[in-house]
Amino acid sequence: MNNFEYVRWALNLSALGVYIHAITVAIVIGFSVALLIIEFVGIRRKDDLLLKVAKTISLVILIVFVYGAATGTLVEFGLLQVWSGVLLAAGSFLFLPFYLELIAFVLEAATLIALYYTWGKFRNPWSHWMITLTYTFAALLSGALITSVNSWMQAPWGVGEIVKQIYPWAPSYGPLVVNVDFLLAVKDALVSASGSAGGGVALVNPEILSSLTEKFGELLHDPWIALKSPYSNQSILHQLLASASVGVFWAASGFAILIVRKKAEGDYYIKAVKVLSAIGAILILAQGATAHWMGAVVYEYQPTKFALISGLDVSKPDPIVGLTMFGDPNHIFAGFDKLVDAAKNHPNPNLIIGGVSAAEIAVDDTLKAANLIGLVYPMYMTKVSVAALSLLISLAILSIFVFKRFWQSRLRLLPYLALVMGVFTPLMAGLGWAVREIGRKPWTVYGLIYPEEIITPLGGAPWVAAVVIGGLIAGFLLMCLTLYLVLVKGFRLGGK
Repeated sequence: MNNFEYVRWALNLSALGVYIHAITVAIVIGFSVALLIIEFVGIRRKDDLLLKVAKTISLVILIVFVYGAATGTLVEFGLLQVWSGVLLAAGSFLFLPFYLELIAFVLEAATLIALYYTWGKFRNPWSHWMITLTYTFAALLSGALITSVNSWMQAPWGVGEIVKQIYPWAPSYGPLVVNVDFLLAVKDALVSASGSAGGGVALVNPEILSSLTEKFGELLHDPWIALKSPYSNQSILHQLLASASVGVFWAASGFAILIVRKKAEGDYYIKAVKVLSAIGAILILAQGATAHWMGAVVYEYQPTKFALISGLDVSKPDPIVGLTMFGDPNHIFAGFDKLVDAAKNHPNPNLIIGGVSAAEIAVDDTLKAANLIGLVYPMYMTKVSVAALSLLISLAILSIFVFKRFWQSRLRLLPYLALVMGVFTPLMAGLGWAVREIGRKPWTVYGLIYPEEIITPLGGAPWVAAVVIGGLIAGFLLMCLTLYLVLVKGFRLGGK
């Protein structure tokens, strides 16, 4: 297996781990939001059925959280072992987000145990709700911090115009808070390692990092910079809403399946589907409202990705996007023809990086990005189509609370709507994440670092991938079996 094939397989294996972990993340975040709202309403209305729904949801979170912690550890293990060259970024730009996420995770784990085992233990039910509030805050904070890490890899905030020196079409990424000489020396080390050994092995050596520090001083002057990015702020809002909507509609689908299969009758299950679907519909509408802002930061900070999702092989207007972003339906958006032309007419033709001219690098990488248009554009348009249908279904769900007489004899349709949204929301989120990740290629850190520069050369043993994939699948099946036994068959935790 050559280096190119190895990098491709490593990327695919990492993507599999991330997507499987994302399932648990969506459940934990979405169910925690649903739990917080349902318990609040249940206490306010003194509704025992809603409180029963809330307790059931907390049990699901408890079971899924364990598997989520295991897969999250595996993802981080792969990040640091397979993609060892990312250690420098993890110890500088990403240090504070990762450290704060660890604190949030510990708070999340501690409060989840207290949350589940203190149901009915307080005289004042609001005391228990405060535990739920604390847990939900920790879960959302954890998700937000991890998203901020990914967002820095999408738009490396804090490097000023360093990326623009290589790619003329690139924007400025905020203030310059990085030691330029240090960063360029690291880039040379990465290029050297990827060319000779196949990966960023050299950067794992603390002696090399110490020598760079002694020669150039500190790499980063503002350790909080990854949390200050406007790209990060929009991504956090958009991604948390997406994860929450997926989890909430999965919860609604679980109750809906029992109703459709005639295994559950009565007010409890109908009320659960009704309330959960309403929460999910509101989340979908909120996510739709943030889509414009998310598109705006992609347009500003990732020109090649915007060209990909807009299908801009050549520059042309997009009446709807032009009207919403600039108030001008005739606005011409830059396509790959313009981006490639800017790279060919490089303002710094004498700049040499790793023995190659910046102009050659810019042209080659822009063309590599352009080659992805046949993959990214159809995926994005499918996502947009599913999102449009989801918005219509969400409005239909919310109309149940407005046009009560109309829906009184048609309420049996609600479980089917919930089931459809249980498919649409993960499809929409999954396609969105795929577009996000593929759209930043050929880089791992947009405009700065390639995958082949930071990968550890471990060889191409197929059995290693088989063991990892088998473990992920086995763990996922065991989690599903546990949920089935506890929720459907009535098994109790601890055998009680």
